[in-house]
Amino acid sequence: MKLINSRRSLKGFTLVELLVAMAITVVLVSLTVVITGGALDAWRGARNEIRAARQAKIMLDAMGQDLESMVVRSNNNYEWLNIKAESRDIGPEGRLSPNSSALVFLTAATDRYGGNVGDSSLDAGGDISAVGYTLEYLDPIFADENERYSTFVLYRNLIDPDQTFQGLLAQEDLEQAYSAASGGASQGRNFMCENIFEMTIVFMIEYVDSNDELQRVRVPILSSANGANSVGELSIKGNEILADGQAPQYANGSVVGAEVSITVLSDTGMRLIRRVPFGTPDEKSQFLAENSYSYTKTIVLPQL
Repeated sequence: MKLINSRRSLKGFTLVELLVAMAITVVLVSLTVVITGGALDAWRGARNEIRAARQAKIMLDAMGQDLESMVVRSNNNYEWLNIKAESRDIGPEGRLSPNSSALVFLTAATDRYGGNVGDSSLDAGGDISAVGYTLEYLDPIFADENERYSTFVLYRNLIDPDQTFQGLLAQEDLEQAYSAASGGASQGRNFMCENIFEMTIVFMIEYVDSNDELQRVRVPILSSANGANSVGELSIKGNEILADGQAPQYANGSVVGAEVSITVLSDTGMRLIRRVPFGTPDEKSQFLAENSYSYTKTIVLPQL
């Protein structure tokens, strides 16, 4: 009888084979991690862009509808629109918003009376409301300056037509009348959207120059004096347009359009901006390029 050596019948992997298998496994796992990481980054980027676009659409659509219904009556000294670049600091120290405008004007808002236009029990027949837009840096839930939870929040405040008729129509200083009516409190305003880091409005104004030629000028509302024809405050009255309290060359012109530009931070960018100040202008530019999205809407204003 022939005995077979059981040791020789047991075959296993050599050390070289194990090392090769481990190397292949490491390569496959590394590729999987890289591909998964890239897919997650792409998904996160798409998610941030979609969310930013949604925020921008809410804000630009609302402001566009209000401006398209703006009301101006001529041959009077009353103020119908006032926009002023904010001089106060908006944002955390070292990461302030580069430009933000506080805007108030009179409009035939479609959502006046709480959207119940035509309901005889709620609609008292008023067709003009005052509306204001302002950008704040605060906690949107409790409306306080809690650094941990604060964000850039855009508010819209629509004044009831009856209240508008009683205290905001036929006012030479619409901004002052609006401030008194709204109480200056963010809690009384409607939250529109968050992460709006910057808001700039440019008005297109047509006027006839001294040579009886029709001219058009773009007037940006900026907190700094940079840019051609830029002003810190624009006031539309029934008999003239004032820029920084003075009568410019287009004082007797008419506003025919507006261009609203906003910069929306991603959620990741908002978290970073709470913690990391901008060291240099280049760092700020790089940060915004990586963590923000810009949107612009052109609005045609009613011609009266």
